[in-house]
Amino acid sequence: MKIAIYSGTIPSTSFIERLIVGVSQYHNVLLFGVQKNQVNYSSDSIKVFVTPSSKWANIMVTFFRTLRLFFKQPKVLFELLDEVKSEKTRYSKFVKFSRCLPILLHRPDILHLQWAKDISTYAFFKTRFGIPLIVSFRGAHINYTPVVEPSYASIYKELFPHVDAFHGVSKTIIDKASRYDTIADRSTVIYSPTPAFFFDTYKAYLKPSLKTIKIVSVGRNHWKKGYQYAIDAVHQLRVKGYDVHYTLIGPAKPTEALLFQMHQLDVADAISFKSHLDQKQLLEELKCQDILLLPSLGEGIANVVLESMAIGLPVISTNCGGMEEVVKHKETGWLIPMRDAKAITDAIIDFYKTPEGDVKLMIDNAHQLVKKEFNYDTNISKFIKLYEAVVK
Repeated sequence: MKIAIYSGTIPSTSFIERLIVGVSQYHNVLLFGVQKNQVNYSSDSIKVFVTPSSKWANIMVTFFRTLRLFFKQPKVLFELLDEVKSEKTRYSKFVKFSRCLPILLHRPDILHLQWAKDISTYAFFKTRFGIPLIVSFRGAHINYTPVVEPSYASIYKELFPHVDAFHGVSKTIIDKASRYDTIADRSTVIYSPTPAFFFDTYKAYLKPSLKTIKIVSVGRNHWKKGYQYAIDAVHQLRVKGYDVHYTLIGPAKPTEALLFQMHQLDVADAISFKSHLDQKQLLEELKCQDILLLPSLGEGIANVVLESMAIGLPVISTNCGGMEEVVKHKETGWLIPMRDAKAITDAIIDFYKTPEGDVKLMIDNAHQLVKKEFNYDTNISKFIKLYEAVVK
């Protein structure tokens, strides 16, 4: 079976890359999109069809692909040309044509869209060409895109009925998506698989000598990450007499707003920024920290929380998206309200004061939960069952 796992960029996010490698053990995986960085897949079952990022290179590649499709399936070519007519500008017509052309040339048995927003561009593969369509729900595109871009609410209502199956990274996100169509009987929750090497580094928790409480957050510089509330909490902790250091991994430097906030609150010396790390570098960095803080306003289920639980790092998370499915308050970590710096402060103080044995129990509970529910092999097999059910 040929399965197109489509995110638009090659390589994609860590989760999607794990999915690609896992599925390739069972079926052929076709990747389409613009290649942002060099990536070498070891499996012969993974086939990459790049849309060049250079305008002129793309024109040449598209020309030869058009000739191939014309001689192979002229009717399909004319259907695609008719489809792109709906685009507003000549350039947008070309972009859609060049990106969709290789998909029709190498026609997959399933098109699995990794981002819900892409349904507006690619649903026609189902409606015009009958290619089975699966859409994943990961967080932002369901949690807030239809709110800040209301046109997507209408798009989802129009196009969700044509989708063969949906995949959600949490139960919560499927519930939210259900406001746009009756999708429960076509939806499957498959949690993001956590790589085995995170579990391999797990050690029983020993409370460090917390002269300085080392707090870490991981994620891109985006408003939904809620870093401003974490910085307020750092200030509150210092006012209360606690020595803390807060490290943000992902943003190479603070935004102008965060920088102003840090200096206004006089906490710049207690906050560090580190640019994006690969998974093994991130693992080493997490092992040097005392607690992970997820101050987000929106998530599916954050991979970094799962990875922290896998290695035995305590976790504080806001109750956003599907986080309550993994962070059970005072059982597997601390679950706190969103947009509440005082709640972050109180949770860090509670962590500091909680006896080692109680923290160890929470860490063990968290580790076992992730090991059971986010197992790589188990979750890849769930995707295989989903694909096979769709093409029956």
